[in-house]
Amino acid sequence: MHPRMPVIDVQSTDLICRTSSMFAKVKPLVVEAGTNIGLVWDTKNTSPYTDAHPHGPCTFWLAPYASKGTGQVWSKFQEFKFEGDNDSAKWCTDKILDKGYYVLNIPAYIGKGKYYLRTEIIDITDAQKTNYEDFTAGPRFHSNCMVLEVTSNSTAPLKNPVNILEAYKKYYKTPLFPKGTANSNFTLPGPAPYSGDAE
Repeated sequence: MHPRMPVIDVQSTDLICRTSSMFAKVKPLVVEAGTNIGLVWDTKNTSPYTDAHPHGPCTFWLAPYASKGTGQVWSKFQEFKFEGDNDSAKWCTDKILDKGYYVLNIPAYIGKGKYYLRTEIIDITDAQKTNYEDFTAGPRFHSNCMVLEVTSNSTAPLKNPVNILEAYKKYYKTPLFPKGTANSNFTLPGPAPYSGDAE
């Protein structure tokens, strides 16, 4: 996955998968529900994620492939902010730097089918400002999408889907990480990850 070219404008459709070319026909990665995949952020298709990003959290979403990522179709199933206390916290990006990759579990409740997997690193360096205040400022969203073909005994639909643009739009004028906010009180865009089962 390519971590460059962040999106700052939360009103842009590029926020969903960074560029419309992400929806081009590509061979899906076949994965069984309940198993793990390894994600590598690659800047030149040859080297692993290095120190290209400051500290920040990650979010992970799924949408049905047939939806093309449009509308109220994205279900957040995992997020990683940080581990540790405020002074020695290790953000998601630190975890990636430690290993060179991120281990992501595809939940067992996911139904059989093809999906877009949206991965996102949020650069919070400028997250105390907004793009409305300064078009060069605000959090930088490094989002990418890939296609998964999930094998599963379940046929359940995704839970609690949202529209990405609707979920993020308030951050156009409201800082994502207001000044003085403790790490522990930092809320990521969108709903809390769904962690239930396929009932």
